[in-house]
Amino acid sequence: MAGDTTLSENYAFAGVYHVFDQHTDSAVPKVQFAHDDRHLLACCSLDGTISVCRLAPGPPAVLRVLRGHGGGVADFAWSLSNDVLVSASLDGTLRLWAPADGRCIRRVPDPDGAALLCCAFQPLNNNLTVVSDAAAAPGTPPHLPRSPRCVPGPLCFSWPL
Repeated sequence: MAGDTTLSENYAFAGVYHVFDQHTDSAVPKVQFAHDDRHLLACCSLDGTISVCRLAPGPPAVLRVLRGHGGGVADFAWSLSNDVLVSASLDGTLRLWAPADGRCIRRVPDPDGAALLCCAFQPLNNNLTVVSDAAAAPGTPPHLPRSPRCVPGPLCFSWPL
């Protein structure tokens, strides 16, 4: 349970917020609350952006829109401390973001140019896992076995489907 609340308080219906108007022309594949924070959430969109939103105090608001991907954002994840967001894009890049100021900290391209489909922080040590569709990447021979390989950089590794 969050804090000292009861089960019924944690799951009490408190209303519906509509804060996603900025994505009216594209699908929103994921919405996720920050860790241990019921007022901070983010959503990614196939328009290539991620919105960081605040539900309270005050009226719900979009704090910032993270822009930089050249294709739809298929997935994202919060770090354990909520100070970093990672995004996986169909443009074949992974980006690390500072959600507090909207800055892109790092851009990591998939070595095969494959669409990145999902990503997750490992909860014990904040290592990062990314899944790509390397078999669909241009120039990838269909007879090659699929096996884990490292993406250049200290935080990231990629595991093709």
